[in-house]
Amino acid sequence: METNQIDHTSKEQVIKFLEANSRDVMPYVKEYRGDRKVRKLQVGYRENYQNNLKTIEAERLVINLQKKIVETAASFLLAEPVSITANDPDNENGQRILQAIKKNRLNNKLLEFAKVVMSETMAVFIFSEVGPDKDIKARMYNSDNGKYTPEYDVYGDLVAFYWEFVIDEVSHLWIFTDEYIHKYSGPGSSDLKYLGSDTHDFGVIPVVFHEQPQPEWYDTKELIDRVEMLISKLAGSNNYFAFPILKLKGSTIKNKEGKDEGLIDISDDGKSILLGIAEKNGQIVEAEAEFLQRDTGVESIKLEMDYLKEFIFNISQTPDLSFDNVKGIGTISGRALELMLQDAINKAKSKQGQYRTVIERIISVVKNGLDIDEDNLEFDIEFNLSIPRDIAEEIKALVDASGGYPVNSQETLISRSPYTKDAKTEIEQIEKETARRSSRSLILEDE
Repeated sequence: METNQIDHTSKEQVIKFLEANSRDVMPYVKEYRGDRKVRKLQVGYRENYQNNLKTIEAERLVINLQKKIVETAASFLLAEPVSITANDPDNENGQRILQAIKKNRLNNKLLEFAKVVMSETMAVFIFSEVGPDKDIKARMYNSDNGKYTPEYDVYGDLVAFYWEFVIDEVSHLWIFTDEYIHKYSGPGSSDLKYLGSDTHDFGVIPVVFHEQPQPEWYDTKELIDRVEMLISKLAGSNNYFAFPILKLKGSTIKNKEGKDEGLIDISDDGKSILLGIAEKNGQIVEAEAEFLQRDTGVESIKLEMDYLKEFIFNISQTPDLSFDNVKGIGTISGRALELMLQDAINKAKSKQGQYRTVIERIISVVKNGLDIDEDNLEFDIEFNLSIPRDIAEEIKALVDASGGYPVNSQETLISRSPYTKDAKTEIEQIEKETARRSSRSLILEDE
């Protein structure tokens, strides 16, 4: 196969490739974690301001709708673990693969994996073999653990995976291929030295990763910035105007230069403004005291906030299930509930193909690590969307469809009860109690 693959033992070629292809995801990471100095219009750039003799600290409120969007999208997709089953349940090698996946809790880690992808744009599983029995070990990595860069050939197939990380102020670079792990190290990323390579027995690149071009909130980022700015300015306005200002006429103070000046006195409990004096023939005139109150545009702010929230949730396909939105809807059918959540469901379904590929890659790496060569061994992958279910409505529909006949045996229903510890024992006890009730009923009829 003809490729544009570089020589992984050549420092010059490796550095040149990384300079041209590595991505900086840290702006996304910082924003997701609450940093608001990523864009100039964010609240992190609000400056403090001077008000007469005091410095006023500007409010910089972080709402972090970014996290809400990511958490909701990932939860709808993977909060309920994916069902992975072998097409032949009696196949010993299939059970070995499933056991290795279960032992590494990979199915449970997929939710956190998705959250990292949706917030940082890339997450990684790196596999290794440990111990004399060569047990497979898988660990998940994010931006806290370094930088990651895939290398593809001219056909778009993965040929290498680069991992840059720092330990104790020493820079490291590992390059994974289907046969080797090439290793570089040095005091800095520009001073790396090739240390050699280690072989591995996977036969494929022992890395599974997923990436997306932008984080989940990217299309709504400016709208979120505006929400936080409005809230911060409103909070600052409330700090200043929440209590009436007492306006006083009739006196001034002397500053250090001996000049008269007015004074704004600000405390947590209120403010008073000391205005200039009015004198005539040495007498103070028009002395008065009154409260100043603001004429605000709070209603227009609320209207804009409502529109912004609507656009943010609609564009990001995130259901707004706040208490205020659901407290008045009463009892609704399961179908109506699904329609309310349809945007989030559609979004989750659109991502199933991508994460199905991730799971298939995990199975492939584990299969190769266990040295299993069975082409006919396949696995079924079923996603279980995390949405509320109306069980009563579902059962009623099944009963109606069966013409009113039971759709489950008594044993099945008893086994599904949360109060059942042993279904067989429970059934026997129910039969005894039923028999006793029947015998008592016969005695009463005879009397």
